[in-house]
Amino acid sequence: MKVILEPVSGNAKDNLERAKFGNRKVLAFRGSVTSARAKDTRIMVKSEINPKWDLPDSEKVKSLRGWIPAKVRTVFKVLSVSA
Repeated sequence: MKVILEPVSGNAKDNLERAKFGNRKVLAFRGSVTSARAKDTRIMVKSEINPKWDLPDSEKVKSLRGWIPAKVRTVFKVLSVSA
């Protein structure tokens, strides 16, 4: 899964760790952050979805598309969430 974020304030490089932490917090048992990188004004966070999460893959992505923006919106603008 790939999430593209843009910080509400500050630059992407300075908010990289905050983005990883925010995504880890949202994912919890649902998956884990595998990498994150800052480029220009955006941050790309890659995650692996937990295969033991008892939902079909399409439902997992649908659920995370709702959860991620709701949980990180005060710090980041979520530009995309893709599988």
